Amino acid sequence: MSYFNISKNNFIIICGFLLVFINFVSIKNCMADEIKERMKQRLPTIVEMKQKGIIGENSRGYLEFVSSNKVNQDIVESENRDRKEVYSAIAKEQGVPIEKVEQLRASQIVQKAVSGEFLKKEDGSWYKK
Repeated sequence: MSYFNISKNNFIIICGFLLVFINFVSIKNCMADEIKERMKQRLPTIVEMKQKGIIGENSRGYLEFVSSNKVNQDIVESENRDRKEVYSAIAKEQGVPIEKVEQLRASQIVQKAVSGEFLKKEDGSWYKK
């Protein structure tokens, strides 16, 4: 161990920290893959609901019901939960408030929205693209 000029105990501690870090990164990547897969599975239903005018995108980058027809509410809630987790991770990684990430994502969603989809302005009013 003299090559690195650290004691055997310190070497073991450093290795332990590295293993914990590697496991953390691995778990984080695994969680990201799980979120991505869940979102991918929900996408066809979400697209259909948007086409039917049941849901739209709000000004914070989340899905919201356009009317009182709350069909597939569990899908909308799950999608929004996953989006919030993704936005939170990005905010933490970038060192910015989550509100900034939500706002930027909402802007991207507006740009990519398909004609006829409902979008919600910051003042709470809905419009069709």
